[in-house]
Amino acid sequence: MSQPYQQQPGPGAPGQQPYGAPPPYAQPPAASGNTGLAVGVGIVAMIVGAVIYGAIMRASGGDAGEYTLYAYPAAAAGILVGLAFGKLGGRNPALPFVAIVLGILGAIMGQFLGYAMLINHWTDGQIGIATAFTDEFDLLKEAFKEDFDALVAAMYAVGGAAGFALTKRLGNG
Repeated sequence: MSQPYQQQPGPGAPGQQPYGAPPPYAQPPAASGNTGLAVGVGIVAMIVGAVIYGAIMRASGGDAGEYTLYAYPAAAAGILVGLAFGKLGGRNPALPFVAIVLGILGAIMGQFLGYAMLINHWTDGQIGIATAFTDEFDLLKEAFKEDFDALVAAMYAVGGAAGFALTKRLGNG
């Protein structure tokens, strides 16, 4: 008698599956970016942004004790940090949040540096910039508190947001 179907495996281990073994897994993608280098360059970029902001603040100061706070230079610190993190840091998920902190710190440092440069200018160099940070820091803090309002807070937020956005955009590209 001829059987229309092949013989089915008996009880026990099943037979071999068709097509053999599955192919091996692909290698994971190579790690992109150097987080340590990105953080180092980001800190340098934050300092450069702070110096730019302080210099613009000093340039806006007059001889009668007036000065102007600008929003764009405050965002420059965040932009520079975001560029450094995005280009050098790769896709590290923590870097955008570090960029927020460094962008805001850069703007605050720039504002304090601007106050110190203005004090140096208004005293005709009798109080140096370093001396303003060491001996006259209470005066810097008082000026900072006096100028701090919602607009300044928004200025800092723009700097942090710029750092976050650029890090995300350039890191994922």
